[in-house]
Amino acid sequence: MSKGTEEPSYVVLKTLEKGIEIREYDPQIRATAQTGQENRSFGMLAEYIFGHNDRNERIGMTAPVVTYGDKMSFIMPKRYSLESLPRPLSTPIDIDQVQRARVAVIRFSGFSSPKKMDEEAEKLLLVLKSNGIEIEGEPFMMRYNPPWTLPFLRRNEVAVKVNIISKLIEK
Repeated sequence: MSKGTEEPSYVVLKTLEKGIEIREYDPQIRATAQTGQENRSFGMLAEYIFGHNDRNERIGMTAPVVTYGDKMSFIMPKRYSLESLPRPLSTPIDIDQVQRARVAVIRFSGFSSPKKMDEEAEKLLLVLKSNGIEIEGEPFMMRYNPPWTLPFLRRNEVAVKVNIISKLIEK
């Protein structure tokens, strides 16, 4: 993932304290692997986009890589629809469409360890609670850079789906 890497479209609806953004993401197609091992999931998804699919077609790398629980997802480039996307040859990879979603996000640099994710998620959830914003589901991680990126240059985000009403956005 480098400069110019495609990212999903979103609109910032509101910015809260600590730089937390409430974003509305457009629908997106994701390839998801659930192996229980992050490195193995990444490897399977990378094989898929590098041509291990029913058309031997290379699919461009996008950012971020999304991790939630023991699942990892790559967001597919916008040029694909569910029908036009090559099918994975590995059965543990699922392809699905994620509908339009409102998400609260806190950004940080450095390494994205489970401990760091928990710390950032705690900050995010506290701000959301103090603003009366209801969450939906559990926080998840979004990583934007390749592993060789220097830690201080990395862009990481912890996010959680939110249920937000129009009045809050207009404040």
